[in-house]
Amino acid sequence: MAKFTWTNESAVTVAADSSVHPISAEIRGLRGEATCDVVDGALVPGPGTGGWVEGDVAQLETGKKLEDMALRKQIDAKRHPSVRYEVRSVEGSGNTFKVSGAFTFHGETSEFTDECTARLEGGRLVVDAEHTVDIRDHGVKPFKVLTLSIQPEARLTLHLVGAEAGGSAPAWG
Repeated sequence: MAKFTWTNESAVTVAADSSVHPISAEIRGLRGEATCDVVDGALVPGPGTGGWVEGDVAQLETGKKLEDMALRKQIDAKRHPSVRYEVRSVEGSGNTFKVSGAFTFHGETSEFTDECTARLEGGRLVVDAEHTVDIRDHGVKPFKVLTLSIQPEARLTLHLVGAEAGGSAPAWG
């Protein structure tokens, strides 16, 4: 079983629509790991395959200071400081996999099943996935100030790069 730890190249990008302009933000400084069997240079999911990734919502950055502050306040980043994916099940082969697990945001956990791509590149695990979340399902009211309102659905795009940790395996965060 190979184990990979997410590097600083990993990021979660958040995209949402608003009444004024598209919102795009990023969270870096992710923590987590993945485990999977690697056979002849290929990822082979089985028992024990899984992983997790977690990020601090206070790191959410749009590049617009006032927008960042308003978003952090809306999602109550001080009270609910992190967002987390925990992958409990992985199926598939080649580079395309179906992953299932739990997504925790704003203190609320929901189950998910998504597709991802995962591959080994130069001894590193690279995972790309997308997840859509309706913030109302996690107890967050859609943001509205004056003429700016943000739609409740957000698209999270995960780009995870894992370095092998002591001869272990990949995860699917």
